[in-house]
Amino acid sequence: MAECLAIRSSVMTAASSNIRSLTVYSDSQVLINMLKIKESRPSLFGIMGDIYHFSRAFEAISFVFIPRLQNSDADLVAKAALVREETLSSVEA
Repeated sequence: MAECLAIRSSVMTAASSNIRSLTVYSDSQVLINMLKIKESRPSLFGIMGDIYHFSRAFEAISFVFIPRLQNSDADLVAKAALVREETLSSVEA
């Protein structure tokens, strides 16, 4: 979930910044595979839908798996996105 939220945030930010080409790296091989074939799980349906929607803003977008040991910075961003989403959810409730 955290990785998915981080990717959604990154894709939305890049799209609103008029970036034309984007490469998204993640250590979640399952998530990267789902993004590549445009598949989703029920628990991620809305988040994945947002990613697919905003992906259309780019001339080119790719999703690349990177092993966790090479991805520590992105792991921190994903965890921060999860905390942010939980905070927003509790404020809205």
